[in-house]
Order: sequence, then structure tokens, then C-alpha cells
Amino acid sequence: MKKIKALALFSGGLDSLLSMKLLIDQGIEVSALHFNIGFGGNKDKREYFENATAQIGAKLLVCDIREQFFNDVLFKPKYGYGKYFNPCIDC
Repeated sequence: MKKIKALALFSGGLDSLLSMKLLIDQGIEVSALHFNIGFGGNKDKREYFENATAQIGAKLLVCDIREQFFNDVLFKPKYGYGKYFNPCIDC
């Protein structure tokens, strides 16, 4: 029988962690995808993400989109800036 696989978006919060754990407990192979957008202490976050996913048995994938996020969302938002303190009109 073919192994079922899932890709979970991992914010680092409890909800995504528990969701992955529920899938793993059902025998589903889970890969946890985290997008690094450049906010916060990423070295400490990386260590937390590695430890958390290892404890539940998920494979961690980190996609570094800092440059793209800063350029496309913060500095040159496609649809313009928002009215108040937000990076783009959609936020």
C-alpha cells in the first residue's frame, strides 16, 4: 500500500503543530513547510522549528523568501500601500 503524504504550512504556532501531530498519529508522513519572511530572531526560530518538528516526527522544510517579501510586499506592493500601518492595501 502506498504511503500517504501531507504538506503542512507551519507558522510555528500550536495550531499547526497539533494539526501535524494528528496527521502523523494517523500514519500520514508529514512535511512541515515554513516561510521565513525575515521578522524576528530567525536563528532562535530555526532551532525551535527543528526541535518541534523532530519531537512529533515531521520533516522540516524552510523556504527563505526574505528578499522577495521585502521587495514585493513592503517596498513595492502590487496594489499600493494601505491606509494605516500595514505593508500593503490587502492587509
